[in-house]
Amino acid sequence: MNKADFQRVLHETSDTLQVLTDSKGREYANSCDQLANFKRLSAQLGLTKEQVVMVYLSKHLDSIHSYVRNPDQDLSEPIQGRIHDAILYLVLLKACIDED
Repeated sequence: MNKADFQRVLHETSDTLQVLTDSKGREYANSCDQLANFKRLSAQLGLTKEQVVMVYLSKHLDSIHSYVRNPDQDLSEPIQGRIHDAILYLVLLKACIDED
């Protein structure tokens, strides 16, 4: 992949992440605090908010690992969606760490 094509992928990914965080963040956080759902689950489960994010991230990473091992399998959603979700959870993990 040449640099221009990679830059296109990078920009498309950034745009997709912005849409995801606007829609899913509003739905899950149910607050002006983008991390509110992780904080609620943290209190309910006795985990840190970072640990809660890792549980969510791990689900997507498990699916990505499975795809890499067997790319011909039937998926409930395109693998690109799982990759976008994983990237977004990494950004959310960074936000949790930055907030502390």
